[in-house]
Amino acid sequence: MKIHKITVAFLLAVLLIVLTGRTVYAADAGIGIESGQDMPDFTVSLTDGSTATLSEILAEKDLVVLNIFASWCGPCEREFPEMEEVYQENRDRMEIISVSGDPNDTMEIIADYKASHNLTFPMGLAGDGLSFLKVTSFPTTILIDRGGKVGLIKIGAFVSKEDFEEKVGHFLSSEYDGAPLESEKAVNFTPYIIVGLLIGTLLLVIGRWGIFRKAGRKSWHSLIPFLSSYGEYAAAWKGWIGLIASLCLPVGLISNMAGLPASIYHCLLLLGLLLSIPESLKLAKCFGKGKVFGVLMIIPGFKEICRLILGLGKAEYRRPDR
Repeated sequence: MKIHKITVAFLLAVLLIVLTGRTVYAADAGIGIESGQDMPDFTVSLTDGSTATLSEILAEKDLVVLNIFASWCGPCEREFPEMEEVYQENRDRMEIISVSGDPNDTMEIIADYKASHNLTFPMGLAGDGLSFLKVTSFPTTILIDRGGKVGLIKIGAFVSKEDFEEKVGHFLSSEYDGAPLESEKAVNFTPYIIVGLLIGTLLLVIGRWGIFRKAGRKSWHSLIPFLSSYGEYAAAWKGWIGLIASLCLPVGLISNMAGLPASIYHCLLLLGLLLSIPESLKLAKCFGKGKVFGVLMIIPGFKEICRLILGLGKAEYRRPDR
């Protein structure tokens, strides 16, 4: 069947992308220092008006965790609660110093961030004290052992509390022999996201082209993003609702880039999803498909394939009752 060939080709294309895409950051992330080297002494300013100096902390503690983040960084925000828990369990022997490496962050922003996230470890700004580092990915975390050597460089967030706890425990263990751990580099999902968007857009256009043709509408409307959304919703429901639904994501992204509360972004995404539910169910019904098919049309990835089935398959359009 024709649609089966299309689906198989799509899945093979995704598999090829996964197997050939770049997945990690380049050599040691290029931050200017490597595991096993002596960590240069540094001093950074903190939100309480004091400063933190590496050599002074190591005179009292066995481990320093230098965390470099940005106030807008989602992965940073997600790993902080877990880092806080491990810190509370080991604060007599370790210190976490978390500083923003984003030049747009101010001490006031970081102070508010610390308070709103209930974090107790020292926080501040990287400033000139860490100018010898070339950090381009947030979060970047450097574990410095009791001898002042770089024990681990972690690019990207720790995957769990257990992951961070294991690394901390390694350096605090009485069996620690001074050997550094291999640097860990985060997976770079950007190529996958870009290619996924391109494939999804192509399938969206092809699927809607067929849907519009069967519904007696102008097929070329599928080439115009917002007009395409309006037309698909109008074929089954109310077009202006489709226009609102399609605007939720770009407006949400703009609000996020503008530094507005993340709750606005999440609410807009939820609104777009809620508006898509009745439309997907109604569109499936118009083409003689059941509720299961309609639910699949709501799920990212499946909805593009379902549009292809409607647009290129044998499903026939029946004008819905108004």
